[in-house]
Amino acid sequence: HSPPLGRPARPLGGFAARNSHGMLTITTIVAVSAILVLLSTPACEGFGLSRAALPLRHGVVSASLGSAPAVGRRMGGAGGMRMQVWSNEQAVQEYKDYLSGDAPAATVDGPACIVGGNGRIGSFIRDKGMGEDIVVGRGGEIPIEMPNVGVEFPVYVCVPEDEVESVIRSCPKEKVDDLVFVQGGNIEMLLKKYGLCGNDNTQAVLNFNIMSVGARPQNMLVDMGPDSFGETKYAGETVVCGKWADALLPRLERAGIVGKKLFHRDWRRHMMERMVFQSVVNLVGTLHDGVTIGEVGKFYPGEVEDMIYQINGALRGSLALTLLYGVEERFFALAENTNIEWMPTKVENFKWRNGVIYAISKQAMDIGFDDPCSMHSEYLEYGKDKGWITCDLEPYNPYGTS
Repeated sequence: HSPPLGRPARPLGGFAARNSHGMLTITTIVAVSAILVLLSTPACEGFGLSRAALPLRHGVVSASLGSAPAVGRRMGGAGGMRMQVWSNEQAVQEYKDYLSGDAPAATVDGPACIVGGNGRIGSFIRDKGMGEDIVVGRGGEIPIEMPNVGVEFPVYVCVPEDEVESVIRSCPKEKVDDLVFVQGGNIEMLLKKYGLCGNDNTQAVLNFNIMSVGARPQNMLVDMGPDSFGETKYAGETVVCGKWADALLPRLERAGIVGKKLFHRDWRRHMMERMVFQSVVNLVGTLHDGVTIGEVGKFYPGEVEDMIYQINGALRGSLALTLLYGVEERFFALAENTNIEWMPTKVENFKWRNGVIYAISKQAMDIGFDDPCSMHSEYLEYGKDKGWITCDLEPYNPYGTS
């Protein structure tokens, strides 16, 4: 199977040919190489390697389906260099507070309120507590105080994404900042609507599956071996940010799930990466007869990579966010994880996954720009036309109602 799109090679430049002084040439090459390496690291917020535009030819999706599997290009490829600067004074201030000891005091695990505590995630969080939690049913009243605790306790919001807004609206204003969001989709736009998407607000990317209530969690963490600095690389990490991160992490550890606490800016990259993985792998697989996640990584890596490159550029231009370096490698490592590689692919939970990407495309075209995620859009629309995708392709708008 040939991938629908090619990627142009990056011009290497002729430093030696343009410089007759050998020592100066070597110095120039070393300096430029160091800059390129620096710019490609996740530490450089707003800088990164971007792919050249990948315009889709009409009918490329239908022409690509049904062909033989592709030989994947797991890593590598080349493109042009684009530099963009995004100012983030908050991140600098957070780091200064951390160094000076002025960072907020760490919270500890203790009695909590769990909204939707009888579902898979809610039951899991409750079971890993100390037995003193209060469970509130969906639509129930969230308490302002708890016995022997007072007013300082987390409120775990363990409901589907479509029900999060009703929980926020019904929550007493005194407890809104104590809400802990553990949803699997991207609810960033919804949380921004209520001013709950900052560094103090607690959010979690839970990279494990619980197949049924009370079942043991199946970890998605993949050890990818050491990087060039000797540090272990991982795919599918569980990460938490915000005020109550230190209270949630011990509950995860009791189940054998190793998680880590991040600043919101870094956590946000992990959250977006999970959304892109869910969206791209399931979309590509759906258009290939609903093959499994593992089969997508094995037989159709070229399509996955090309779609990621377009989406990454769109995220950088629209949301001032760049996925962490090595995203392709992590995607394919995750697709081989035995806990998920057998799962069939299906486009679902559209509003909180593919719908976020589709909204970026629609917004760009509404103001006269080309679709920055044209491959993703064409795959979606083709799958919808063929009846393989049954959900409505309606981009999410948090201000569309009420």
